Amino acid sequence: MDECWERSIPFVKLSLEEIKQVFKNFNESEVFNTREIHTGCRNSHYQVMTSKGQYLLRISCNNHRNEEIVSEALQEMVSVPRLFDTGNIKQKNYLIYEYIEGDSLQSIEFDNEIIYQVAKNLAMIHQFDINQLVGFEKMNLPPFHTWFDLFLDNEYTSRRLGNNMVNRIKKLVHESQNQLREIDKHQSFIHCDYRPANMILDNKGRVYIVDWEYSGLGHTLADVGQFFRYDECFQERDMLHFELTYNQYAKVLLPPNWYNLAKLRDLINPLQMLGTKQNLPHKFKDLLNIINNTLNYFKY
Repeated sequence: MDECWERSIPFVKLSLEEIKQVFKNFNESEVFNTREIHTGCRNSHYQVMTSKGQYLLRISCNNHRNEEIVSEALQEMVSVPRLFDTGNIKQKNYLIYEYIEGDSLQSIEFDNEIIYQVAKNLAMIHQFDINQLVGFEKMNLPPFHTWFDLFLDNEYTSRRLGNNMVNRIKKLVHESQNQLREIDKHQSFIHCDYRPANMILDNKGRVYIVDWEYSGLGHTLADVGQFFRYDECFQERDMLHFELTYNQYAKVLLPPNWYNLAKLRDLINPLQMLGTKQNLPHKFKDLLNIINNTLNYFKY
């Protein structure tokens, strides 16, 4: 999976004294020890051991307001770590969460119980009424069929893809206009980065969903496509179990062709990520492989 990707934003280094000051301001606890957590490509995380328990200190590269609002609003609906406090350090936002002892789903083989929890959580996320979120930043989405031209016109994306792959994508897009317009019909509140990397299986077998900074109104099938991005990690029975569980808890059922639509929707994400000036060879190699596998799946 994407654990091989390079960081796109450098890890924010904090001294022990800086972390101690953060927790003194938070709950006047004594910090015994800290550990850098080098997962993710953008935000920086520390496990912090204190006299009042363990915490996760998250240094966010973006505005933390959406995370703060979502964590409070979805606490009773979805398995999310409890958010205790927010603030600023080194001109960046920080968030203090409860620390979840466990492992990223990136490193775990999926079984029926994990698929069940992932699907149930997602169905609950998608039925949440975004209008209940006061102060939440909302976006207006342009028609999805227009997105591909936008990203394919990027010089970095097109150069990294090469002419052959660009033409294969354009042919798929041209012949999938009805499906692309159907994707627009399925919109809801979404996590917007619903990958195994943003899921933690704790020591009691509970799956927690983390990293809500991009959540908002979007294509429902975007979350589904991100979860199933590495389709070699799943078997047909996993997809069936996911569909049955999701539909059991959802207010709006998945369309019959949900998997194909989700694959089409997720194709846009690697195209967008290829468009940066940065040189990230491991990440780009993986993105190109994802795109090629998707094109092969659709026989283009």
